[in-house]
Amino acid sequence: MPNDLMRMENSPEPIELNYAATMDGLFAAMRALEQACNAWKIDAALVSRALIVVEELFSNTIKYGYGGECAKPVRLRLQPLPLFTIIYEDDAPLFDPTSWKLPPDEGLGERPVGLAGIAMVVGLCADITYQPRDGGNRLVLTFGT
Repeated sequence: MPNDLMRMENSPEPIELNYAATMDGLFAAMRALEQACNAWKIDAALVSRALIVVEELFSNTIKYGYGGECAKPVRLRLQPLPLFTIIYEDDAPLFDPTSWKLPPDEGLGERPVGLAGIAMVVGLCADITYQPRDGGNRLVLTFGT
């Protein structure tokens, strides 16, 4: 990805990435995200949070959204300014993770399997907005100042 990295270093313009919903696609997305953040000099703590969030969303898209690894797309738009933002899209059935709420009397040990990841994603973002779209999902993930 040398050309992409040179482009990242020379411009704070958004970057659009498109990967197959596979583990190889996930690893490539993580590498590209980290390279872009390093080129843009994004704070290391925000980069760590973004990597965790993308890993969780991407792996959930593979497992639950698409039912396994496949050639269907996962798209990321990385925007460094004004606040570091990731727009995450897939073509899986509609699912709004922002509508999920932990019942107040449930502790971590009582949560159904899988819902801890949603809470983690929401907690690691400064702001998260779900936008259903024709044929899929869009999450706008903003990471602090």
